[in-house]
Amino acid sequence: MQSLIQIVNKLQDVFSVVGEQQIIDIPQIVVVGTQSSGKSSVLESIVGRSFLPRGTGVVTRAPLVIQMIRYTEETKKSMLMSNNIENDENITEWVEFLHRPNAYYFDFDLVRNEIECRTNILAGSNKGITKNQIILKIHTNRYDLTFVDLPGITKVPVGDQPADIDEQIQKLIISYAEQSNSIILAVVTANTDPSTSESLQIAKKLDPDGIRTIAVVTKLDLIDEGTQQDTKDLLCGRRIPVKLGIIGVVNRSQKDIVENKPMDATLKSETEFLKTNYPDICTKHGNRALTHTLQLVLITHIKKVFPKLKFELEELKNKLGKKLLLLHTPENNISFIIELLKDISKSYENAVNGNQDDVSVEEIIGGASVVQIIQQKYLKTINSIDPLQDLSDENIAKALLNASGINQSTFVNEKALQKILKRQLNNLIEPSLDCVELVRNEMLNIFNSIDISLLDTLKRYPQLDEDVRKVFDKLLEENVKSIKEFIASYIESYQECLDTSNPDFILEIVNSNNTIQEEILAAANINNYNCNSDSDSDRGWNNMSRNKKGNEKKVEIKRIQMLNQLLSGLNNNDDDLESSEQVKLHRDLSICYFEYIRKIVRDFVPKRIKHKMINSFLKDLDKRLNQEIFQTYLIDNKIDEVLLEDERFQEDRKDVLIKLDAVKKALKSMVDIQYF
Repeated sequence: MQSLIQIVNKLQDVFSVVGEQQIIDIPQIVVVGTQSSGKSSVLESIVGRSFLPRGTGVVTRAPLVIQMIRYTEETKKSMLMSNNIENDENITEWVEFLHRPNAYYFDFDLVRNEIECRTNILAGSNKGITKNQIILKIHTNRYDLTFVDLPGITKVPVGDQPADIDEQIQKLIISYAEQSNSIILAVVTANTDPSTSESLQIAKKLDPDGIRTIAVVTKLDLIDEGTQQDTKDLLCGRRIPVKLGIIGVVNRSQKDIVENKPMDATLKSETEFLKTNYPDICTKHGNRALTHTLQLVLITHIKKVFPKLKFELEELKNKLGKKLLLLHTPENNISFIIELLKDISKSYENAVNGNQDDVSVEEIIGGASVVQIIQQKYLKTINSIDPLQDLSDENIAKALLNASGINQSTFVNEKALQKILKRQLNNLIEPSLDCVELVRNEMLNIFNSIDISLLDTLKRYPQLDEDVRKVFDKLLEENVKSIKEFIASYIESYQECLDTSNPDFILEIVNSNNTIQEEILAAANINNYNCNSDSDSDRGWNNMSRNKKGNEKKVEIKRIQMLNQLLSGLNNNDDDLESSEQVKLHRDLSICYFEYIRKIVRDFVPKRIKHKMINSFLKDLDKRLNQEIFQTYLIDNKIDEVLLEDERFQEDRKDVLIKLDAVKKALKSMVDIQYF
């Protein structure tokens, strides 16, 4: 069974080729530290070789994935044969770069040069940084271990570095360290206050409980003798709250680096230093202890997250598979267009009728949005219209006089009343036509609520998308034009044909407020109308209104009889009728008639919209899409032409294929691994 760490190495390789390392949360150790914190020396001590670029400013400018791979004799033999090298006992380590397959490095100075060259290619030569990884494979006979070296934290740009280089570095570090499967290796120097360490501050921010943070304390040999107890407290975990351990190390000095002091000699010096200065804890510190701890922590962590990681990869595979299915190219263009147009029509109908599979809980969509427009906008607007809007008593008086001409005004001047009501009922037309327009716009918006996969498919073919939307717009426009004409004509018929003897109008007066009723009957001078009720005789409105509840229906009948008399022209020759009473009468009749027609209109308009605009549209949609798109394409021989994809989707398909292949390879690498 392959090493768990080597499996993670393969995952890193796979997703690095994809170009998006964050496509999956890979378990890995990320190294975080400030410039000059000794980060490079720590990594070189772990590897046992000097191979990292050195210098001033930001030296590491790309995420450097260092994979230490313990080789077998068979692996070594295969490598030697591929390089035409006879079995050379002096070759104990070699290096490969993922970006240079089949190239092997035996000289670690050349490794350093390749890192520098690749960094300049990826990040440029102006000391900028890049998120693109460099994957370095070090084949060794020591152990398996992998970690990611990130740019050192800096505050001041040097040379021609970008002014925001510090922000760029912080963002890059956080993108790795914030992943829940990342182990943070925070490098902090012993000769500084740990509370001011930026690497520890980042770790604390992203891992507040310290459950996935290891602290490495460097430069133990550079502290004053009087502060050794403080350092011991630090190494024993009394000052840094991390759970995975705190390990102190002694870095190679600049002199050691210049003189190329062997790593074994450096480690020996470190061991002696720890025994001398920290005898009771020396076995828990040093680069050997660090390497052992990192291996143990990483393997334990991989075992812990392995089931979840595999599950996430399976989920990602399914997600990418579904996305690829949507991006597939049609096998038969004719069948594809026919089915697509039918699916669009059906999905739109489902959206209007509320039959979609996924019901939104975030917003009102589909047919519900049309109902909302009618209820919250149209009905609210039409109910708020004042029946006497811009109509004063003076206006009514002048209308009565003008309608009478040279003749004396009759008691109920129907000609004047019709002119007044025609003027007032005109206020119902504009809100009704506006409602039609609002519904038309909303029906266009509903198109964007159909199945998202259909919308995505249309986006792939810009010409087809445009033509489908044109059919929607054209069909709606035809319906809108006819329905507007019909609604306007419908209201105009009530403006032109006044019917004051209509029982519903009479009932509207009966149901109006008492003030209006009393004014109308007072104007007619009907104050002593005899009403026989069984053996009792009630005299006039006032007596009738004082009857018990059992007589209310009879009172209503008598009132209807009197109003019929009044509105049928009786008593028109009443000499006692005053002009002001006649104005009140026509004002009150206008209010009641307006209310009577308003009820009819607010009931009719929504029904007409639903019947002749929505239902008619849904009934014709499938046929019109077929006639005006498919049949036209067929006749003009344009089917292949309109199915030319947008270039973006060609790139999307390629991207999905690459990612899907990467995920499949990752799962294949994991298939034989057992976890505990």
